[in-house]
Amino acid sequence: MACIMESMLAFSTASKTIGFANQTAFLNGWLEGFLVALPVGLTLMVIVSMTIKPKIEAFLKS
Repeated sequence: MACIMESMLAFSTASKTIGFANQTAFLNGWLEGFLVALPVGLTLMVIVSMTIKPKIEAFLKS
């Protein structure tokens, strides 16, 4: 799920900043954006699932 979301975000960012005129530049921009955003997204996923999710579950059980 994280890969799909990050690839969509990289696609929208590359299309807005680079455009579709030069396909090679677009693909390089998309790949660079994807490779930068994926570790950030995975790190946030781990932090949220380890800290925030248990607190929300405990709140909902009470």
